[in-house]
Amino acid sequence: MDPKLTLTLVGISHRTAPVAVRERYVVSQADLASALGSLLQIAGVSEAFVLSTCNRTEVLVVGEHGVDLAPSVRAQVFRNLAEDHTYVYHDTQALIHVFRIAAGLDSVVVGESEILAQLKRGADTAQQVQSLGALLKPLLQHVLHAGKRVRSETEIGQGTLSVARVAVDIAARVFSRFDRCRALIVGAGETGLLVARHLKDRGIGTLVFANRTLENAQAVSTELGAQAFALDALPRLIPAADLVIACVEGGSQPIDTGVFDTHKLSKRERPQLVIDLSVPRAVAPDVARRPNLLLYDLDDLARVVQENRRGREGSSEGSAEILVAELHKFLALRTYASFTPAIAAMRERFDCVRDEVLDSIAGARSDPKDMELAHVLAKRLLDTALAHMKESARQTRSEDALDREYQRFLENL
Repeated sequence: MDPKLTLTLVGISHRTAPVAVRERYVVSQADLASALGSLLQIAGVSEAFVLSTCNRTEVLVVGEHGVDLAPSVRAQVFRNLAEDHTYVYHDTQALIHVFRIAAGLDSVVVGESEILAQLKRGADTAQQVQSLGALLKPLLQHVLHAGKRVRSETEIGQGTLSVARVAVDIAARVFSRFDRCRALIVGAGETGLLVARHLKDRGIGTLVFANRTLENAQAVSTELGAQAFALDALPRLIPAADLVIACVEGGSQPIDTGVFDTHKLSKRERPQLVIDLSVPRAVAPDVARRPNLLLYDLDDLARVVQENRRGREGSSEGSAEILVAELHKFLALRTYASFTPAIAAMRERFDCVRDEVLDSIAGARSDPKDMELAHVLAKRLLDTALAHMKESARQTRSEDALDREYQRFLENL
């Protein structure tokens, strides 16, 4: 870390707030550029990054050393939210948290496979609006690399894990077989498509998409052999469905109690299952009061996942070692980068001394071979000096010290 800069992270997640609170602070992809621009208007903020998913909204900002940016970020992004719902990390603690997110270790589903793509999309948008600078740009590149390493070098990467997968697993508990099941997916975005693929793998009988933009629903339906409708068809689609999974983006609530037929529900041989993967929620909470209907939201999924979390966490063995090593490498690179002015001055001085020596020895009669030898010698001496500087950067903070801080971070979660 550059000693002149401070890294501050302020966030809210499934660990600190229920979905009813989290949904009020979602930053949609459409609003992301505007949110980043607003953060850059905060006095003292020089770089900014926002990660907003179904289970978290987090803001990472860079400012001058000694300036506490957390209150300003809270006021900007988490207005009217009680502080006990948020968490704040600074500098190395913030780095540890971001590295753990990329590895899928702070997710509802440990090791879930979507977070890397979400980080990448957020970084791409931030790059487009020029809110990433000399600290956040290399940091995001490094955490993406670290996340991939954890998945490729530990058992946590075995299998495809996601909230969508958990939703289908829950449905499998309710329905003894999927080939007789009619599933309606509301929303044809990335999550909806992932749910549909899992259902197809399980042998779903009938698959239906409903989406704001009919053309988008038709496109994914063609790929998966499904039916496609616009959202205005929900009143007739929902009563006919055994399984309804909502994956809606944009913050509207298109599914309320009016589209559920109480008479038809009471005649069902098995309950209708409704799973809401949207944040903000797309299904009105009082839908759960309808007879013979089961409603799950993201918090309910989190409780189901928690039942089997211990076994999944065992597969992450070795992830801490990888993350500490990558964190140590990142900090060493940052320290070495801070040497840039000194390195430039050193190169210039080496060139000056070399030329002075050559002039004093040979003057105008310098031999080409002597000139070449002098250049080679100067370069090797400079390379030796730079190697010592790199090693000095590596030793600025030991891996053992970072490992101890990593363990303290885990203890305080």
